[in-house]
Amino acid sequence: MQLSKGERFNISQEAPDLKKMAIALGWQLTEAGQSYEIDVSAFMLGSDGKVPNDKYFIFYNNLQSCDGSLLQSIPAKNNPSQKNKTIYGLILEKVNPEIEEITFAVTIHEADKIKGDFSNITNAFIKICNVDTGTELARYKLKENFSRETAVEFGRLYRKNGDWRFQAVGEGYQAGLQSFVDKYCSKNSNNTAPITNELAPEMAADDLQLPAWELEVESEAAASGETESPPRSQINHQVNSRNRKIPLALAASLGVLVLGTGAVALTFMRSGNETLKQSKILTVETQNAAQATDINLLRSFDKRLKETIANLEKIPNFPGLGYQQARIDLLTLGPNLVAVEQNLQAAESLEKAQKLALEAAVLVQKPPHPIEVWHQSQGKWQQAIGLLEAIESRTPIYNLAQNKLSNYRKNLAVISQRLAIAQKATNFSNQGSLKIQKGDVPGAIANFTQALGLNANIPQAYLGLGIASSQQGNKQQAIYNYDRALQFNPNLAEAYFGRGQAYYELGNNQQAIGNYEQAIRVNPDYGLAYLERGAIRCMLGTKSQAVADFDRAGELFSKQGDGKNYQLAKSMINECQEPTAPAVICDYRRNIDSLGRRCGGSVNVPIIIRRKSAIAPSNSNSTQIDSNSSKPKISPIDSDSSSTRTRSRRRSKR
Repeated sequence: MQLSKGERFNISQEAPDLKKMAIALGWQLTEAGQSYEIDVSAFMLGSDGKVPNDKYFIFYNNLQSCDGSLLQSIPAKNNPSQKNKTIYGLILEKVNPEIEEITFAVTIHEADKIKGDFSNITNAFIKICNVDTGTELARYKLKENFSRETAVEFGRLYRKNGDWRFQAVGEGYQAGLQSFVDKYCSKNSNNTAPITNELAPEMAADDLQLPAWELEVESEAAASGETESPPRSQINHQVNSRNRKIPLALAASLGVLVLGTGAVALTFMRSGNETLKQSKILTVETQNAAQATDINLLRSFDKRLKETIANLEKIPNFPGLGYQQARIDLLTLGPNLVAVEQNLQAAESLEKAQKLALEAAVLVQKPPHPIEVWHQSQGKWQQAIGLLEAIESRTPIYNLAQNKLSNYRKNLAVISQRLAIAQKATNFSNQGSLKIQKGDVPGAIANFTQALGLNANIPQAYLGLGIASSQQGNKQQAIYNYDRALQFNPNLAEAYFGRGQAYYELGNNQQAIGNYEQAIRVNPDYGLAYLERGAIRCMLGTKSQAVADFDRAGELFSKQGDGKNYQLAKSMINECQEPTAPAVICDYRRNIDSLGRRCGGSVNVPIIIRRKSAIAPSNSNSTQIDSNSSKPKISPIDSDSSSTRTRSRRRSKR
């Protein structure tokens, strides 16, 4: 299986019968890297992340673990191609139960002196094989560009839930082998008492039959020749070698979670120390924050906690950076963050509920209001109550929320009562609208009056009274009612239209035109308003404007499917067209013109005389008030008998 960086592989599940495995590491060196001296090391770690005994550090000077489970092979000196490889053999059943992880690290010896780095090491890989069958189980090719790193962690074996697993790590650091020793090896003693189940060292080699260079490992470009390294001392927390020759061409692409020294390491150390310092401060402060109710304080704590936790999680497992302390602090800050977030959520719910309550109260100030306003206020109170009811009892804001909850419920009850009254008023107004359409003007007036008695802000009720007053011949009262309708709803086009008709009936043509123009402004598709305005303009002699109005009205009626009014608009265009006067030539000697009349005589030109409303709409345009509609309407001319008579009379003339 081909793995990517960070990917994990469950060895026990994929190969349940596996007993012996080989962990093979390989690479190639560029020409500039031929002088590198590479060390491949394995650290067998307990649950505390430490090597329980120095003999569980497997490297060039200690080739097998003290429990007999892990053996590092030595390349044959007469085989140059093996310089770029290292193989570890592992007997799973012999791994001490106290070993939880085996980490493989590769370092460049004295990289700082030779100015070496992993940019000169290419095609690095690590793979897991079944020793008994020779089957490859998993492979990880390192594709990262390590331009400054002197150590790389290739991968790690670890136990989880009884299974052996492998993780492709591929992390590079500016570090040396001594840094890993300082990190993983105990500093109390060089000879820490061995943990249980130790076996004789020679048993590992016998059981594994290593060196295992017979296993198929990629052929690498190997350097010819081999130089000896200077002696390095035994492991006593000082990496050294006794009588050991290190091949020049061994390059490493393996590593523990290591972070190097140098400029980058110093930056990480400073950052890590600052994070740990902030963590200690927050550990104390968040104990108080768990009982805080101030939303700004909670938001500040929440932000700082999240940032600190994120920074703690970034601290690498490397000596001097406080990795273990970071793990401990995370165990403390995690639950604290949960408590702070619960309090913050409760505080935000309270803040939002208070905002909604304020909006709901402002909405219904200075009544009367239309039913839509009462609906909006009721909805906001309901939302505010829902937010308060969701606040958990274990939060410190709970008691404050309960006090407000009681008041909010009382306010909701009042608003609901006012809404019921407004709904009843709307029902009366709708009944009045139906009666207008049926011709029951007195009954309609009674219903509109009842509606306004319950809720004085119903523009449709005033509109209905305006229509009723107009039908009774009381044009001034009609204008008053239209004014009231527009006071509560300035965008009621029907009220402008009805008021325009009333002004025309009173002989005020300019006021009538102004109201029709307002109706058109509110509703640009109001064909009847164009038709009425055109009739007045035609009567006043502005023929071109009148014809333009009739044309526009005809277009709208055609789109709306109103055939009768469409024909009416077209006929009015013909009536309004001014006939062309014949040319008259006067014979002054005889004092007789070319028509045989005395010079100076007048020519009669027919004109349109408009005494009543020019048109009346068809009943198909009427709209009943609906209590469930957001914009209920009453068409004022649906019930205007004077308009109906006028249109009939004009048709009889034509």
